[in-house]
Amino acid sequence: MILEFNAYIQKSVKEDVLFRIEDWCKEFNNFALTFFIYLKYIFVLILIAIGILTLLKLKGIYFRVRTKDIKNNEDRLKNLRLFMGWTYIFFGIGILFNYLIYFLIWALDPLPDRFIFRFLNFSGNIDPEYINRVEDINASKYPHEKTVYYCFAILSFIFTLDLILCVWYLINNNRVISKPRAVIMNLIISVMGVIMFGVTTFLPFFLL
Repeated sequence: MILEFNAYIQKSVKEDVLFRIEDWCKEFNNFALTFFIYLKYIFVLILIAIGILTLLKLKGIYFRVRTKDIKNNEDRLKNLRLFMGWTYIFFGIGILFNYLIYFLIWALDPLPDRFIFRFLNFSGNIDPEYINRVEDINASKYPHEKTVYYCFAILSFIFTLDLILCVWYLINNNRVISKPRAVIMNLIISVMGVIMFGVTTFLPFFLL
């Protein structure tokens, strides 16, 4: 009798903990949706600001060349900077009005990425149906499954933004990089993160 009572108490405690976790996941999911709305406009501002700063820096270099303050061969990345500046602005406007998001989802979807979902079932002990529900947020049944996907989507955004900033820094740095090893390592980690968590993981949430 005592053993049955203890088993009942333990079962009740476990169910109560699970319910609390699910309630927390529901609140986190609501937070994540709101968070991505803010992220979209912050991301747009970052892209447009990077593009404008790149073009302004290029303009300053152009005037310095015209006034012969520096040699013409000192700015060997002029065309690349011009291209990247307008590209960042185009990306920012495209994401703001959603048409570029649809294109990127379509263009980047075939790429081999989001390896994190493969590693989740590396041991083969997890139910494939559960993995499918975690990998596809539309197929999720429980709040914690959506929470896992939202966390991966946030990491996807962080690594994608870090990769964009790394590329911008390397192109717009006229001086010798003081810590080239750290910059290259940061670039490699960003690429690894993008491959691991994907780019299309967070993009659909910018359409909300």
